[in-house]
Amino acid sequence: MSNNEFIMIKDARVSFPHLFTPPTINGEEGKCGATLMLDPETHKKVVAQIEDRISELSQFKFKGRKLPSEKLCMRAGEDKGRPEYDGTLVLSANCKDRPVVLRGDGRTRVHEERDSQIYAGCYVNAKVRLWAQDNQYGKRINAELVAIQFMRDGDPLDGSYVSEDEAVEGFGEVDDNDDFLAA
Repeated sequence: MSNNEFIMIKDARVSFPHLFTPPTINGEEGKCGATLMLDPETHKKVVAQIEDRISELSQFKFKGRKLPSEKLCMRAGEDKGRPEYDGTLVLSANCKDRPVVLRGDGRTRVHEERDSQIYAGCYVNAKVRLWAQDNQYGKRINAELVAIQFMRDGDPLDGSYVSEDEAVEGFGEVDDNDDFLAA
C-alpha cells in the first residue's frame, strides 16, 4: 500500500477554507486546510474511494479495528452540528504547511489570500491524501489537503455576503429639504 495515494475530489462545496494562514483556535495556532462538503449521490464514486481508503488504512495500521466516526476525516454532516452540513458527507482536510492553491485554469498558482477566488460556499476541486495517525495524540484517519482549485461560485456560507439589492435597499433620492443637509 502506497502512502502517497491521492484522491481527486471534483465540484465539492468548501467550508472554513484556511489556505494561507492557519487559524488560531483557543489561543493556539491551527493548521491550514478546508472542510469539503460532499453530496452522497453526486460524489458516490469518490465517497466509495475514500471509504475504501479508510478501510485499507484501518486494516494496515489498526489491524482492521474500526475507529469511531469522530476519529475519521469523513463523516455524516449531521454529526458536525452545523445545519449547512445536513444531508452531506463532510471531509476535513488539513496540511502542515499551505496547500497548493490554483485558479480555475488549473495552472496558475495563487500565493496570496487577497488573490484567491476561494471562499466559504464556493465549489472547488481538491486533491487529498488520507493517512493513519497512531501516536500520543491518538488513533485517527486524517486527510491532508494537497491542492485546491476554484471551480465555481456558490452561496457564501459565512453570512458576510451582501447582495447589491440588499445594499441599496432603503436609500432614496436626496433632495434639498432633507434635514441632514442643513447645517
